Amino acid sequence: MIDKIKSLVEFAYNKVPLYNRLYQKRPEIKSIEDFKELPIITMGDFAICRIEDILSDLDEASIILPPVENRAVFPFPRIESPLDRDNRYRIFYFMLQESGIPEKARFLVISDTPHSYYCGEIANNLLYYGYPTWMMLLRDHSDDEVLKWIGKFEPDCLFLGIKWVPEVFLKSGISNIFTINQYKQSFRGVSHFDIYAVTELCWVGIRLPGGHYVYPEEYFYIESDPESRAIILSALGSWLQPFIRYRTSDRGIALGDNSLQITYIGEH
Repeated sequence: MIDKIKSLVEFAYNKVPLYNRLYQKRPEIKSIEDFKELPIITMGDFAICRIEDILSDLDEASIILPPVENRAVFPFPRIESPLDRDNRYRIFYFMLQESGIPEKARFLVISDTPHSYYCGEIANNLLYYGYPTWMMLLRDHSDDEVLKWIGKFEPDCLFLGIKWVPEVFLKSGISNIFTINQYKQSFRGVSHFDIYAVTELCWVGIRLPGGHYVYPEEYFYIESDPESRAIILSALGSWLQPFIRYRTSDRGIALGDNSLQITYIGEH
């Protein structure tokens, strides 16, 4: 891992103006301890930049989320290269494998308006990996209407991109429920999987029923500030728009062995 971290830091220093200014001189990374001596980057550091200051190659950029949808959370639109997109799909597949859900299981993705972007991407990923998938936009549907839709598709799993999960979904008879950033909720009688997603980076890891969040070490190095418990993310596969020692608005404890306990999730 240290070789990958070293390469990313050197690349960011050489290619991304934000990190060149932040580090001031070329970092010498020989160990994780050296890496942890690097400055932490924050939302404020990004807020004072132009978009060309945060990217390694503007020509490789593909804007995938309009800024109007997330400017209150992050000052730039979601940006990724073809490599970032491929990594995002691999991270999602890691989460599916960790869940133990059988291949070809049937998914119904149910979203409210604020989560429709995430849920659209989730539906795309599920279809890409061969899972039969339907998507429903939840508005003012009654409980009976929701149950009717669930009965129509007969899914094995529900993927709920909604702010809070009503009781009706727990009475639907579906034994596997996926959510996004619902770290507070726990469901009796079902297997509940929660995806930890960060607006700037997309999904990071998944909480398994009764356990902690797990994430792919190939793509993330995660720390937690010993005093504030702020989650500090380094995205090891993000070369177009690097996030190196990025302090999120979330709090938790990095447990080692690619696992994480989350105690608070900010606005995403």
